[in-house]
Amino acid sequence: MVCVLVPLVLTVLLTETSASLSSSAGTEQVFSCPSRWLLFGQRCFAFYPVWSSWSDADLLCSQAAGKLASLHTPEERQFVRLLANTHTPVWLGGYQEQQNGSWFWSDDLPFRMSDWTNQRQGNTSEGGACLEMEPKSGKLHSTPCRELRFYICSTTRSTLSKVLPSDRKPGIVTGVSLFDVMWGNSDLLAEEILHSSSFLKKLHSGQLTRRCFNYFIQQEALYLHSVSGTLETLMCSVQEADENTRSLLLDTLKHYSSRNQSLLISPPPQWLHFALQSFHSVVLEEPVYWLVALSARACLRDFLAGEQLFSELKPGALLVSGSKVKAGSIYQEWSEESLKEVAWTHRYRKVIEEYQDQMDVFKAINIFRQHMMNQKSFYKAVTCDVEDNE
Repeated sequence: MVCVLVPLVLTVLLTETSASLSSSAGTEQVFSCPSRWLLFGQRCFAFYPVWSSWSDADLLCSQAAGKLASLHTPEERQFVRLLANTHTPVWLGGYQEQQNGSWFWSDDLPFRMSDWTNQRQGNTSEGGACLEMEPKSGKLHSTPCRELRFYICSTTRSTLSKVLPSDRKPGIVTGVSLFDVMWGNSDLLAEEILHSSSFLKKLHSGQLTRRCFNYFIQQEALYLHSVSGTLETLMCSVQEADENTRSLLLDTLKHYSSRNQSLLISPPPQWLHFALQSFHSVVLEEPVYWLVALSARACLRDFLAGEQLFSELKPGALLVSGSKVKAGSIYQEWSEESLKEVAWTHRYRKVIEEYQDQMDVFKAINIFRQHMMNQKSFYKAVTCDVEDNE
């Protein structure tokens, strides 16, 4: 019900705001917001269901010439509460100066809040205190800045040039698969991962221990858990998506949720920190680009499965470094999981190729490559050295 009602309420609020702006601004200027941002009052707002610390969220907002959102009227507070279509707390632009305890907005506007108790949520002695909102209730809390939250950015509206940019997107040659082009621009990254990962080397040599394998599963579960939260929130805003894209996104959410074994921790591991940030440039795009981002992990596992980390002898028999793999071993588990990802790769390919004529090729390539870089960081970070420290 929340997913249905929120867009309707926002539409009413935005219609009223636009009408007042038109009457005061006249016809000489046309104002706009960045794509997928919403205009309210004199500013544009965007909700990002991307896990981040407060400082990282503010930095990401600055990429769109904005800041974490500040609130100055009850109407703005109500608008932002509805915009954050989630049960997850969201960061706003308020932060506390550690030296004197005063509160400020990151956009340097005066911090004047009513119905604000400065109630602390957790230990803020390390890393400072920042402002979060509970979207369901609209309550504001002081929370450790290092915690992971979704966030809302705001920026001043811009004036459109009289010469509007073309809506034409860079296309692809007829008969060429966009999926193959994306992979072709990242296959060398996959090779680097294969030959530089100590985890994969031990897996191939047959020297991988159960403890190291479990550590890999635990770390990967952190990623799957965080992306599940983002996908679950995004699914509330894809009513306009075609059935094939929506269906695949829902199945991916179920697939990721079934692997949920770990809760988000703060501060997150460094590789996860960057992996989460990379979704900032994706979540406001059309849903098919979300599939591009999600396909990188499946493609890598597909590649690793085909690079003879395991060699099939006969149905049910696998070979690792010349030795037959025992049923139920960690190698058998890895092989079975990899084969599942091969099936997912085919599904991503089918949908992306179906809509490639409407997609921006360069954007797709860059998104896919960024998420392959995240996989590289993950495999580099996940080593068996943890055993030596225990």
